Amino acid sequence: MRGTTRNKMDSARAGVALLVALVFVALLSALVFGFFYDMEVSASSAYAVGDDFLAWLAARSAVAQAMGLLADDLAQVEQSGMPPYDSELDTWAEGIPATDLNEAKMRASISDEYGKINLNALFLKQGDQLVRNETLIQALRDFFALRTAGDQKDPTDAILDWLDYDDMDAEEPEGAENSYYMGLQNPYPCKNGPMDSIEELLLIKGITPELYFGDPEQNQLPLSEYLTVHGDWRGRVNVNTAREEVIAAVIGASTGNQDLGLAQQIFDEARMSPFEDLSRLAQFLPPPAEPPAAQRPARTADGRRVDPRELERQRQTAQTQRMFRVDSYVFRIQGDGMKGDTIVRIEAYVWRTPLDPRELEEYAANLGSILEGSAEPVPPEAFRVLDWRIIK
Repeated sequence: MRGTTRNKMDSARAGVALLVALVFVALLSALVFGFFYDMEVSASSAYAVGDDFLAWLAARSAVAQAMGLLADDLAQVEQSGMPPYDSELDTWAEGIPATDLNEAKMRASISDEYGKINLNALFLKQGDQLVRNETLIQALRDFFALRTAGDQKDPTDAILDWLDYDDMDAEEPEGAENSYYMGLQNPYPCKNGPMDSIEELLLIKGITPELYFGDPEQNQLPLSEYLTVHGDWRGRVNVNTAREEVIAAVIGASTGNQDLGLAQQIFDEARMSPFEDLSRLAQFLPPPAEPPAAQRPARTADGRRVDPRELERQRQTAQTQRMFRVDSYVFRIQGDGMKGDTIVRIEAYVWRTPLDPRELEEYAANLGSILEGSAEPVPPEAFRVLDWRIIK
């Protein structure tokens, strides 16, 4: 009987997974059609028929296939019934290898924006007030301490002044408000609001091209590989996809111990056996420092011993777990099209909505009525394109 029940459950799950996949493909097709229609309008005046146009078509196809990979990955998670987590062992992380497409070639890479420090989460909105996300701010300071040489100033204060909503508040010690930017040889106003793209960093005081693009001799990647404006809104970082420097910065901000060696261990572990939840992360955290004599173990009124070091470990573990997560919603797709000497890149930032099978089943049940026009065609939003650009 138990085996029969299990078979029925497996069959039901397989049926739901098939339904999810079919509906998801329909939703993805509608999104891609609208997205690429807008893109075609923008690009039609930029490219004439020839190598440029064929390369652009190939890049467009690469982005569409990459979105299909992300959709397929989500459907597989639903079918397996496993806890949802995203890592670089997932199929989407492989991207699309160089593939012939008519007379051109296409390829695509996919990276996780939740594996980066979200600059737009340095301030959190609580009601009508902006509240500083102090742990994330410290993580950003720790990141720049790892990246910059001794004679370079930490640009964190300037980033905070660029983001805060009030130009009349007190300027950060090493920051800059509107008067600084309007006094430049080529003046422009301070943003005083959320950033729209990561390249906006190049407008901020202290962010030089050398700092932004990194030093290849030190194996530094551009800041766009560590920082984002499309990450988790609370500033949490996906430990499975974050780079070593980001992991070290977040743990340093949570524990006071910025250890690249420890971050490397976590980085390697995530690529061999991804974290399905955050419980395993505690074993990698550094031990708390020895407490002063005045804070050493004492007994409570009922005779229990209280070890300040254990209390500190618990605090650090809880704080670290608040700053990490294991799943992701936003991904960057870079689709390349190549024809002759021409290379066109389409870069898109897409939000992948977590699947709710109940919503998809309801939409599928009404699909016939929708096609007949007797029901409102309001499907669940499978993907949302947050930003995109064409680079030649």
